[in-house]
Amino acid sequence: KRMEINSRLTKPLYVAVSSGGSFDSEDGVDKKRRKLIPSLTGWYSNLLHTHEVATKSVSTGILAVVGDICAQVLGEYLKHGNYSLDKLRMLAFFCDGTFCTGPLLHYVYKLYEHVYPINGGGDGKNNPDSLKRAFVHVLFDNFVMIGAYISLMMLSTALVEGRYKSIPHEFKFDLIPNIKASYKASALGLMWLQLISFYWLPTNLRVLAVNFIDIIWVVVMSFVTHLHRH
Repeated sequence: KRMEINSRLTKPLYVAVSSGGSFDSEDGVDKKRRKLIPSLTGWYSNLLHTHEVATKSVSTGILAVVGDICAQVLGEYLKHGNYSLDKLRMLAFFCDGTFCTGPLLHYVYKLYEHVYPINGGGDGKNNPDSLKRAFVHVLFDNFVMIGAYISLMMLSTALVEGRYKSIPHEFKFDLIPNIKASYKASALGLMWLQLISFYWLPTNLRVLAVNFIDIIWVVVMSFVTHLHRH
């Protein structure tokens, strides 16, 4: 499969359709669109193969910023009817995703698969009870490990934003409400999307899938965390 992906990377995105090298715009656009997604997935898969942890970490940071932007827009619009983006806050979520959450997810998901494998211990075959195993992974991730994820997010973003003095207060009064909000978001839909991704995807793609799902989670966590952060 990796050879097929690499072969896609060598194909051009723009194709001339006439013998003279001229380019038909409609056919060219269609061909470009058809080849763009395979090219991007091939490029990302190649990065995973060569720089797995760094690729997952930067992806986590970028998608965390997307979630925080959504939270800022929502929060400011609800309060003032318009919005302005706090760039330091965006940087804080990028740093948390890239240097904390992203690497942590990589190693935690590897550990899950090592202790209680979904994919048959790496032999390419699913266990007969793979759906149950995936469900155990998701339950543990959403209702046990979530305390570590939220604590790390609160600590790292507060440090980057320069809110050193507020850290003890936030952990005393905001940690439990944040965990409860995460539980609700998971039960209402996010954990079920994660279950699908854990069941169908190989381990190296689960972090990316969860990052996309967690855009909504980051919106909730960013919004709740910054309600009382001054």
